Amino acid sequence: MPQPSSSPDPSEHPESSSPDSIADRRFRRADLPSQSDLDDADLAAMQRQSADKDAAALRADQEGAIGEPPAALRQAWLFWNGAAVAALISVLYGFINLGTVTDAVRQYLQQGEISDPQNAAPDGQVDSLASFFPPAMLIATLVLLAIEYPLLVATSRNHSRNCRNCFATVVVVNLLCIPIGIDLLFAHPQISGVIAIVGWVQFALLVLSVLCTYRKAVGEWLPASMRMRPPGAWRAGRH
Repeated sequence: MPQPSSSPDPSEHPESSSPDSIADRRFRRADLPSQSDLDDADLAAMQRQSADKDAAALRADQEGAIGEPPAALRQAWLFWNGAAVAALISVLYGFINLGTVTDAVRQYLQQGEISDPQNAAPDGQVDSLASFFPPAMLIATLVLLAIEYPLLVATSRNHSRNCRNCFATVVVVNLLCIPIGIDLLFAHPQISGVIAIVGWVQFALLVLSVLCTYRKAVGEWLPASMRMRPPGAWRAGRH
């Protein structure tokens, strides 16, 4: 007798032998990543992690190389604080005695009309100028202080050469205004001479402050200057 065949009957599992099921299995196998793809993804992830660690280490080395601000910057901060205190004393005195200061400025301008008519204030504007200049100059003093403070702080905290240079520029403007303010507002018999001395103390402390920011230690601590070189020097540097 012939033995029954042991091969599976396709009719028992019709879905396994149909063309559609075979195509589905091939499609699912095509979607699965191969072992080489997995290895490449792991290698790329390891490279990204290594690059991130190297970048973090470089930033840490750079931050450590910066170090603490030099003592000259702390001295500049102390001198500037003294100058700010002197300026606030002058401003406070000026506003408290604004009427006396305004009268003194008015008399000063009127004397200018008599002694030097060509360079004196225009006729009819003495009163308006005498009322305008004292409060305007006192407020300008506060504005300059408000600009200098964040620039000096940013020089130390942000390790910024540009902020140092901007601070020096504003201080120079302030230094130019101080003698004018002393002469116009406080150099009068009815004004206490102590205020003029306070103004010159402010002048001297600002000079010391800005000089401290340009000491050699500060220049070495701050980042290198990014000055633009002439085209000829730039071409020479390429060769």
